[in-house]
Amino acid sequence: MSLVAGPLLAQRYAEWSAPAPAAPPPSQGQPLSASGEGPAPPPLPRPEPEVPAPAPVASTPAGPVESADSALAREALALFRSGRVAEACDRYRDLASRSANDDVRRSLAACLARLGRDAYQANQVARAIGHYQRALEAYPDAPEIWAALAVAHVKAGDLGRAEGVVREGLGRFADAPDLLYLQADVQERQGRTREAAETLRRLLAAHPGHARGRSLLATLEREQRVEGAYWSQESRHFLVRYEGATGIDVGRSVVDSLEEAYQSIGSDLGVFPRDRMQVGIYATRVFGDVIGAPPHLIAGAYDGRKIRLNLAASAAYSNSLSRLVRHEYTHALVHLATNGRAPIWLHEGLAQVMEPRRAPRFLDASVPREYLTLAGIERLSRTASPGALVAGYSLTHVAVEHLVERGGMTGLRDFLVRLGRGEPVPQAMRQAFGFGPDEVETRLLAAAGRS
Repeated sequence: MSLVAGPLLAQRYAEWSAPAPAAPPPSQGQPLSASGEGPAPPPLPRPEPEVPAPAPVASTPAGPVESADSALAREALALFRSGRVAEACDRYRDLASRSANDDVRRSLAACLARLGRDAYQANQVARAIGHYQRALEAYPDAPEIWAALAVAHVKAGDLGRAEGVVREGLGRFADAPDLLYLQADVQERQGRTREAAETLRRLLAAHPGHARGRSLLATLEREQRVEGAYWSQESRHFLVRYEGATGIDVGRSVVDSLEEAYQSIGSDLGVFPRDRMQVGIYATRVFGDVIGAPPHLIAGAYDGRKIRLNLAASAAYSNSLSRLVRHEYTHALVHLATNGRAPIWLHEGLAQVMEPRRAPRFLDASVPREYLTLAGIERLSRTASPGALVAGYSLTHVAVEHLVERGGMTGLRDFLVRLGRGEPVPQAMRQAFGFGPDEVETRLLAAAGRS
């Protein structure tokens, strides 16, 4: 029987089985979620590339009076450095309209790219794309901006446009490492694993020290060894792979459940991925190898790239399989909606709500009072006690069910969007629901019999 413990289980397994280094602090994220069903929210796997900053523009030859263009360039740079980026861009645009100076065009592009990065980080993807496009119109010889535009299209869920941008950028900069990595990333996201691996080999031939490329290639080669002979089923929104005829009924069942979840959970959370999401169904031993955790304890996982299911825990067309699929798909949507910024308690609690099932009114286990807060639930994921982990998993369910009961799905969607913009949890919660963590923590105390 698989233990339902979400990321709480994955994060502590190493400590139960062997000495291990301490877990990283919450700000670094956790790389893998395994559960009885779910994933730890991974960090953004492909953060936007850095964009250039404007440089001082070469002035006219020194003379008794500074030229008007030189003065405007100095003013633009001062505005940029003081954080008044939009005003700086206006000055650079004015300067570029009457100057053919490459430094001016380069600085205008860098200024617009900074606006793009700020919009990207605020989850305003359409605005980010517009700023990056205008930056390239001003100065197309900046590979960082081509890469940033491609990443923005990935974030918008438009892999086709992202691939087109990368291809055009590589036409100018054939061995640009960020662009080669992004090409492989987009190919892999589209299920073109062999092409992605070849692109990564090209990247590493030109840039042997590219750590992310080497890591992704190792992952893809491991998956190719496992999934190379797998069968697959495609639907409009999903690509499901499984091992031969033994998984065909489960594969069909998973596709049907995922398409239903795409509509129902997507409508609830307001998230509809444009491109096919990949799903792997593995025999128990292989499943453990792929996720790096004990397969007899885990039914499924979402690692920021794919949904992965344990064949042994997947009976075709059963209620338990439907709930497992909905649970893992919720993790994927929460990750997309919040740009990987959702805390563990929200990830796991919402995944249970969307299965759907009801949270317990009272816990069977006794939980110390210091853990009956949202921060306490997060800390439970780093304890060494299996019993505490299970209690923490139930508490995440209690917390999120309370949010949904009080604010409905409208409030929850707003909460996810605000987290995606980078708002702190207390602020996002108050704006979305009209109350803060104190009210949720009162419900946790009641569930633990300590109100």
